[in-house]
Amino acid sequence: MTVVLGISLAMLGVAAALVLVRLFIGPSNLDRIVAAEILLVIVIAGVALESARQRTTTYLPLLMILGLVGFVGGVAVTRFLSRDSDEPEGVVREQPEPREPRGEREQS
Repeated sequence: MTVVLGISLAMLGVAAALVLVRLFIGPSNLDRIVAAEILLVIVIAGVALESARQRTTTYLPLLMILGLVGFVGGVAVTRFLSRDSDEPEGVVREQPEPREPRGEREQS
């Protein structure tokens, strides 16, 4: 069991190194966001492996918090970037005209 955990931690370390390269070199912001999300998943997997190695459930709340932070952070960053890139600069959206209440309409 110890050999399997050691090999798993080594594989996670290599994966984290590759993801860090993509995080720093990534040509677009989308590449960097995906790399950050994957890095968080690797950290979660590492904490879970450490919990399995120590045979304790002490780290389970930490895993839940990391998962929630990763989800909320990813959604927030994606929404922030989608607002900036939705429309080209200088484009003004037309606002719909306000509707009149039904009871106050003029009858023709």
